[in-house]
Amino acid sequence: EIEVTVDEKNINSIRLVNLDEAVATMYPLIQPSFEDLADQIIKNQSLEGITYADDSKYTSMILLDAITSSLNKALENTGDTEETE
Repeated sequence: EIEVTVDEKNINSIRLVNLDEAVATMYPLIQPSFEDLADQIIKNQSLEGITYADDSKYTSMILLDAITSSLNKALENTGDTEETE
């Protein structure tokens, strides 16, 4: 599971939650790849220009797709929150 926290203007945090220990053991690049991607996105406040190492290309691409999906959902919910307040 990916947790994304945003407000009206910023991507505040991106976290990997409930990562199963067996999955982390079988795919050791998940955690460091995720942290690198999350750091870049928060620093740049954008999904543009994200880079990743060749040795974690496919892991990073899958994680980036999941982060993009979660971020889009978070941004949609932020819009809903603004309308109801």
